[in-house]
Amino acid sequence: MKESDLYEPIARKFRKAGFKVQGEVCGCDIVAVRNEEIVVVELKKAFNVKLLYQAVRRLGVTPQVYVAIFRPEARQKMSFWQMIKSLARRLNLGVFVVDGDKISTLVEPAPFQSRPSTKQRQKVLKEFHGRKISENAGGVTGTKLNTAYLENAIHIAVLLKKHRKLTTARLQEFGTNDKTYNTLYRNVYGWFMRKDKGVYGLKPRISLQIRKQHQQIWDFYSKLVESGGDS
Repeated sequence: MKESDLYEPIARKFRKAGFKVQGEVCGCDIVAVRNEEIVVVELKKAFNVKLLYQAVRRLGVTPQVYVAIFRPEARQKMSFWQMIKSLARRLNLGVFVVDGDKISTLVEPAPFQSRPSTKQRQKVLKEFHGRKISENAGGVTGTKLNTAYLENAIHIAVLLKKHRKLTTARLQEFGTNDKTYNTLYRNVYGWFMRKDKGVYGLKPRISLQIRKQHQQIWDFYSKLVESGGDS
């Protein structure tokens, strides 16, 4: 398939809608005109940065700018299409996906009203401030990440190793966070055991495993606890 193979299906779509269509007009791949309405479509075999750059430049001609791509032969995850839709909306672009003679409109061009999400902002800040030690390198994939949840679980484990058993309330008095009950109850890592009603301890010999897997975090909280940071 060639980029030019996109031309005829897109041109036919606009002609059916009453537009006059021309190709390669002042650098624009397709220009469709109906009375005073102008639509520009940029063509590329696949969705990429160059396509977005070309399309954004065409916004100086008209707010009605689309990009057109072939539907990938390989089945794509939903996240792939969500990424395209999100980028296009933020750039005020429309997107056509061409599969033979079939054209799907993924998104229409429209002014994007950007407003930060309070929920997402609070989530990021809570995670950021919940970490006292940072081991994650930005851009890394395929590796386990250290999180505020993990740090709190290790802090709990260090305290339980020292005190043998504690209540949720006492753990929080020693400095664990407000998710302590949830961390103990869910027991995602399998480290904790219920000793009595509302009282928890560590599973036998689990502290050695935790320290081996997360030595830097374990040592940090061990020093904090021994220095009196738990009282």
